[in-house]
Amino acid sequence: MSQARYQIFQLSARAVMSYAVETADGYSFDLSALATEKCKSRTATHEQDSNALFFQTMCVLCGDSYAESSDGKLIPDLSDAIFYMDFDRVFDRSAASKKQRVCQEKARAMFRPEGVGLDFGSGPRRYVAFERSGSMSRQARLSFIRADLHDAVRRRIMLGMDIDQCQLSKLYAYNGLMLSSGARIDGVDIDRPHRVIVVDNPTRTEHLVPVITVEDDGTKNTTRKYHRVEKKADVEVTCFDGEGLISPRFAAQIDRALCGGHVHTSFQIRLPYVKGMLHQVDFHTFLTDCGTRTITDLWGVEHRVKDVDIILTRSMCKGLGWMAECGMGWPDYWDAFRRYRHALYITNVSKEKPEQFTELNYQFLTTVSVRADEFRPADLPDGWDHSPEEDKRHWLTKQTELAYYNFRANEQFRQDYFLRLLEGHHFWERKKSREYYLAAVLKKNPRFIAEPVYTQTLDDMAERIVKNYAVGRLIVAGDNRYLSGDLLDLLVGLLDFGQVRTKRERTFYVSAFTNAQHFPNGAFYAPGAVYPPQEVCTLLRNPHIARNEEIQLSCYDDKNNMRQFYFHQLTDVVMVNSNMLAAERLGGADYDGDIVKTIADPIINACVRRNYDIARFEKYKSLENRENIPLLMIPAAEPRIRSAHDWEARFEVVRDTFSSRVGQICNAALDRSIIAYNENSDDKERQRCREETELLAILTGLEIDSAKSGVRPDLEEFLGQRTVKRTPFLQYKYLAEHASTRRAWYEPTHAAKLKAFFGKVDWSQVDSNVERLPYMAHQLKKHTPKLKAIPAQDGELFIFAAQPDWQSKLDKDILDAVAALLKDYEACLSRIRACRAPVRSKGRKNDVERVLFSRGQEESWDADELYAKLGELSPERVVEVLEALRQEGWQLLDGEARERFLLDWLPEFEELFDLLTDFRSGGYRVLWDILLDIDQENTAQDRKRLNRDGDSPAFAAMMEAYQKKAASQSYRDAVSEKCRELIEQIVKPAIAVRYVVALGKRGLLWELLPDAVLPNVLEVRHAE
Repeated sequence: MSQARYQIFQLSARAVMSYAVETADGYSFDLSALATEKCKSRTATHEQDSNALFFQTMCVLCGDSYAESSDGKLIPDLSDAIFYMDFDRVFDRSAASKKQRVCQEKARAMFRPEGVGLDFGSGPRRYVAFERSGSMSRQARLSFIRADLHDAVRRRIMLGMDIDQCQLSKLYAYNGLMLSSGARIDGVDIDRPHRVIVVDNPTRTEHLVPVITVEDDGTKNTTRKYHRVEKKADVEVTCFDGEGLISPRFAAQIDRALCGGHVHTSFQIRLPYVKGMLHQVDFHTFLTDCGTRTITDLWGVEHRVKDVDIILTRSMCKGLGWMAECGMGWPDYWDAFRRYRHALYITNVSKEKPEQFTELNYQFLTTVSVRADEFRPADLPDGWDHSPEEDKRHWLTKQTELAYYNFRANEQFRQDYFLRLLEGHHFWERKKSREYYLAAVLKKNPRFIAEPVYTQTLDDMAERIVKNYAVGRLIVAGDNRYLSGDLLDLLVGLLDFGQVRTKRERTFYVSAFTNAQHFPNGAFYAPGAVYPPQEVCTLLRNPHIARNEEIQLSCYDDKNNMRQFYFHQLTDVVMVNSNMLAAERLGGADYDGDIVKTIADPIINACVRRNYDIARFEKYKSLENRENIPLLMIPAAEPRIRSAHDWEARFEVVRDTFSSRVGQICNAALDRSIIAYNENSDDKERQRCREETELLAILTGLEIDSAKSGVRPDLEEFLGQRTVKRTPFLQYKYLAEHASTRRAWYEPTHAAKLKAFFGKVDWSQVDSNVERLPYMAHQLKKHTPKLKAIPAQDGELFIFAAQPDWQSKLDKDILDAVAALLKDYEACLSRIRACRAPVRSKGRKNDVERVLFSRGQEESWDADELYAKLGELSPERVVEVLEALRQEGWQLLDGEARERFLLDWLPEFEELFDLLTDFRSGGYRVLWDILLDIDQENTAQDRKRLNRDGDSPAFAAMMEAYQKKAASQSYRDAVSEKCRELIEQIVKPAIAVRYVVALGKRGLLWELLPDAVLPNVLEVRHAE
């Protein structure tokens, strides 16, 4: 099922603010079409996947009969109805300086009821602040909606409820679920009576658990100081928090609507005010065999088991309290659901096959107690001229180094990597894919492995592996799965205890209870795991900061039990016992779609075992709570109740969310954990850093939860001052993450920066495994020879080329026509890439800011505002003024002459005269720099025109194909499909291969004629 995509523009808040006009009560925004265009983000695609909010907005615009197009084309109808505002570098900066304080005051003004005025090409409109999803919050983005649509859309997404006093941050979070990208599933009658029911979540309490937590300063402030507390406490657990069940029959119906088959068994869902996971379990058979005929829901209503297809738990339903306040029951929910044309949305699904390997991360590697010889023995070579498998020892980086060697130098593996597609799949499933043709051609003639289309793929994989190695993403045995509670325990909780049962039903009933109670606390169950069987596995989840956030459990391998029968199909799920506090130990995880890593590597498991106080390990009996290190417990902050109709309250919630500092906290924690878990560090310093690391792990949870609670931790002590040295690993990670960032002309290249980094560190003195990773990856790449691939001659690859003088037999007219078409094809792709590349704007802005700073004017004038004001000039006037500056010798004019010049050429900018005529600190450059940047931007925009005079008909046809392509289709695919059509008008594809090869364009065969290559391939049994 192809997912619809909408054209949604993304604007820079800082750019919009540069057009702000100061008024008596703040700032106002009224941007022209040209100004609005200049505020669009230059790196965004301006496309968004379909979601429930977009659909509801379309219903307001087009009526309730609206249906999303299934042709894959980009839907432009919302381009002037909704846009995203990017508040990057607005709220996450200190307001100590006047400039940043004014910036945040302008941002606040955008949330006023009058909103902002913009023109997206259909005339000026007013837009008001609206909703944001969780991912948008993390990226500091907020949707704005046209003011005339706001009330109607808000009423629809809130099911007609009028909510006033509430925990506003939660309302924002749960309304934001409507912006979760997902596939809309219509026509499955999910609203049929009794089909979807809600049951309560059981709760349990673990008593006297050793915990490390924090307590606040006792104030009611939105930002609070916390201090570390270690104690024993009772921990209340909400079982099955965020997960429920779906019947096999309804799962099949939904999956067929989603992808055309039934291959998924777990679904992450969204309904209005409902989110979580549904796992496919045959609860009909289970309950019936136990003698249970009905299920009683949360409101005491009985439902026949055979009528129910989805069982939600209370924790999945986020709006029950608001529904009750508005006098709505469960039937009323479905009435509103139908009235406003809501539907089920699938935002994620289980993998079709379980994984054999997973990747570690640098945060976990910092905390785990790995000895140097376990991490990587000192006697190993820096790189490999033979396979690491020849060394029978096992070390932690071995699998990663093996994968790198295989892609870089293992000739047989490089062949098998492509040929594997020909095995284990039905012919009709693999036929016609580019990957299939690559594999089939290679099997017929192994000499093709030296072709760039193969070598580039292999080189890219090798490069990705070594880059991941450098930042701690090591390959180990294990997999990634959805975290879940013991679903047999959930099924047993649905049984009717007072039901009269037959002898058979009573036997099954007792067996179910026995099986549920026999699931050990210290065990996990991962159906269908394909990694090598281990006695224990380690579970971990991102973000991972402290050693307390990993847990080790015994593998539950009792095959003769109900779990195997009912849950064998859940091969993307790992189940844990609620009594074990596994979810709580994994950074406060829940079961609504959180993914955890299940690590089966024996070295990792041996290292994590050292955290436990175990004299002698016993399967299922060890690894209990009392043997583990203390639990990090994130306290629940008392919610702040605010009015949903108060624009200032809404602004404060968004502001506090957008100033999230999770990344900064994680970096501060890593600096400390390097010391805290390094046995070579000073004992006293280790103790201090360990306690601060644990504290920061809890504060990270509070920072994440602030989106719902509205209360944030005060982090000045950790982020405002540096008490530990910044680890070289983070320095390298920063360089790696900014490798593709466009540099200023005066900055060294990325390669030069890396060379300087490796040169300034004495790696012989670095004893932390994580800190050594960049150097180890650097050495691995340097000392592992790359297999040299020499492309074969045409006659060694193609049947027709084996004949002498084959090129002289080709039709010259056809050859010329194909040559012209391929030239147009490559030129078309080149122009598209150039037009898609972001325009580099304001390249001289730093120089302008330098002048302002040198003269002490950085608080009085904002460079963005200056660009915005002068940007109102037409392109023609910009060129005229620049020419006049050159002719008059602007930099040589005296004070009076400067002012006369501005009066003649720029009289409308009289308020800038004092600034522009001030030549102190090279001030003559300010006007020059700004106008030159504006002129270059205007010129670049003109060069970005896709269609130009003089384009050939073939070129125009291919460009039109690009402009009309489906949203999900790549630009290369769209252009290559049209080029293929044009080739077929000249010559048959099987014959066209000869002409493409004759023109020396062998590489284009895989884009234009992949299916026609195979019949022309010269078959050989073995490559020479």
